[in-house]
Amino acid sequence: MFKIHVVFGFMTGQMGRLHKAILAEKLKSLGITYGQIGFIVQAIRHPGRSQDELSTILSVDKAATARAVAKLVKLGLLSREENPENKRQKLVFPTEKAIDISEDLSRELMSSNQLMLDGLSKEEAEKLMELMVKVIDTSREKLGMPRVWDYL
Repeated sequence: MFKIHVVFGFMTGQMGRLHKAILAEKLKSLGITYGQIGFIVQAIRHPGRSQDELSTILSVDKAATARAVAKLVKLGLLSREENPENKRQKLVFPTEKAIDISEDLSRELMSSNQLMLDGLSKEEAEKLMELMVKVIDTSREKLGMPRVWDYL
């Protein structure tokens, strides 16, 4: 079979790259990149989250989050406001432009997920998801990060 210590990272990387390739053309037509999806989706689902919360949820460092949000502000997809309770904190909101593409984005994400899971039975897909949650939770715990599911 496989040497798990050798191939696990390769396999998870492959899954990410394949998902990105599947979505590439549609994302291009929406005017966004793969790395921007999480920020847009989180802003739409939870308007007013802080950049720090986005960093935690998306497992992205604070500087990268600031750059990504700034780029999305320039593209007119997100807006930032100062938190009235903490002037140093920026709160992130979707714009009408982001809301306008949200249905297409959601449809494409669901379609790409289905395409990747097509070779699995329903039970296999559920087991895969269960194991992925376990790996993510264990990894986040070892890194001292909160469970991501509490934020979604």
